[in-house]
Amino acid sequence: MIKRLSISNYVLIDKLSIDFNEGFTSITGETGAGKSILLGALGLILGDRADTQSLANNTKKCIVEAEFQIKKYALQNFFKTNDLDYFDLAVVRREISSNGRSRAFINDTPVNLNLLKQISQFLVDIHSQHQTLLINTQEYQLNIIDSYCNNSSLIQKFKEKYSFYKQQKTELNTLVEKENALKNEIDYKQFLLNEIEEIKVAKSDEEIDDELIQLENFEEINSKLSYSTELSETNEYSIISLLKELESTLESIKDKDRNISPLSYRINSLYIEFKDCLYELNALKDSYNDGFDIKRLNYLQERSNLINRLLHKHSIIDINQLISFKQQLQKELDKIGSVDEEIDALKKKCDLSLKQANDLANELSSKRLKAVPKLEKEIISLASDLGMPNPTLSISQKTKDELSSSGIDDFTFNFSANKGVEAMEISKIASGGELSRLMLCFKYILAQKANLSCILFDEIDTGVSGNIAHKMAELMKKMSANMQVISITHLPQVAAKANTQLLVAKIENDNKTTTTIKSLSKDERVVELANMLSGQSITESSLKNADDLLNT
Repeated sequence: MIKRLSISNYVLIDKLSIDFNEGFTSITGETGAGKSILLGALGLILGDRADTQSLANNTKKCIVEAEFQIKKYALQNFFKTNDLDYFDLAVVRREISSNGRSRAFINDTPVNLNLLKQISQFLVDIHSQHQTLLINTQEYQLNIIDSYCNNSSLIQKFKEKYSFYKQQKTELNTLVEKENALKNEIDYKQFLLNEIEEIKVAKSDEEIDDELIQLENFEEINSKLSYSTELSETNEYSIISLLKELESTLESIKDKDRNISPLSYRINSLYIEFKDCLYELNALKDSYNDGFDIKRLNYLQERSNLINRLLHKHSIIDINQLISFKQQLQKELDKIGSVDEEIDALKKKCDLSLKQANDLANELSSKRLKAVPKLEKEIISLASDLGMPNPTLSISQKTKDELSSSGIDDFTFNFSANKGVEAMEISKIASGGELSRLMLCFKYILAQKANLSCILFDEIDTGVSGNIAHKMAELMKKMSANMQVISITHLPQVAAKANTQLLVAKIENDNKTTTTIKSLSKDERVVELANMLSGQSITESSLKNADDLLNT
């Protein structure tokens, strides 16, 4: 429960501190007095976003701080998990600087807004006027059923499994798209691969050009090889004979001049080297004596053309790159098979996750359907007590075509406040006052199920008056036996039922308007209630009525 709320430099509030008691507290005041400002300040504590427009004086910091008694609500693990110091009296503070920067603290430990929102669900449930409209939505109606069934643990399991299934489904769709993209290219890439494989390109094809040049120049090479052997050894003045004669000549005089001996040695080396070259030259010449192979030439020319065409087609320089390109094509084609295997494996995982999610959804659905008749009876009973003597409520269920994040159920609340009038969707038949009463019924039922420490109603009694207001106040009073209930109200019947009444008012001085709040004594409550009953002109009669109302 909230014990204290301190606010400084927020909208019309300079500085104030409000103490809250257990039980039922009403907050009253004229329209525009600043009750919504209190809600806004409390919203900051619970994680709402803020801006510099909230500052009353934009040269100073805005600070909102609240103390919450949390001893009864077993939050030690939450504090430990989030590395926060635990105290039975938790202090939550929010600061907004003049430059718009916002900081939040729990027990003086800095926290982010996300953590502030997480802890807020254990501290205060604020029912705004806007929330009453949510009663018309299937999402809110489903939340009522789930809260009534205490389905939070089962829902968490389902959502985790459903989220895991959706993640796997996304991965599967991505793989299928990838497979489709690859398959669009597979025929073309297979054609390219077949084209290369058909000619059996190999590293040995690097030597084709050399052999082709030899065959294309066979006659010229053969002729010049013959002439070379003739010059070397068969001619009258052959090179080999001249070298031999030169060697003999120098050998005969080398003893007569020591400078001749090295030359003679070198000439001898040339002679030996030349003889070796001559041997290889003759062997090469003899290889051409086998004759010209026209078939081989044609084969090589054709193969060279094929390879060169592929090199040009793929903008590749040599055989090695063509072989690498072939290997790359093969890898890409192999991917199709591996993606198929991945898809099959992931499909099985998706099917299993979907089955597990469906099993949990069916379990959820079963619990929901089982609870519906009892929930209908409780709401009808409460609605009857709130001035709708012949209400009808039927909760219909429709199974969805496919699983969603909420399960397989669509529930619709059909309602009628009047005897003989067919029940229809709440949004189509309920008046504003009826919506307010229904919402209070739902909140009352859910408060019994949830371990809430505090609930704040922002004019949930809108659209009702008289005896109905009295009955709504009785219900809130009843709720306050188990939790702290705070109600912002314009109705004296509701304000009078509260254990504590706080009055919000505007004060104008020094050309400045500020909002204040104070706890009323019993006598002050009588005057305020009389004012609410009769307006500005307080009469003896209104004072008596107020006193009677307060003591009822």
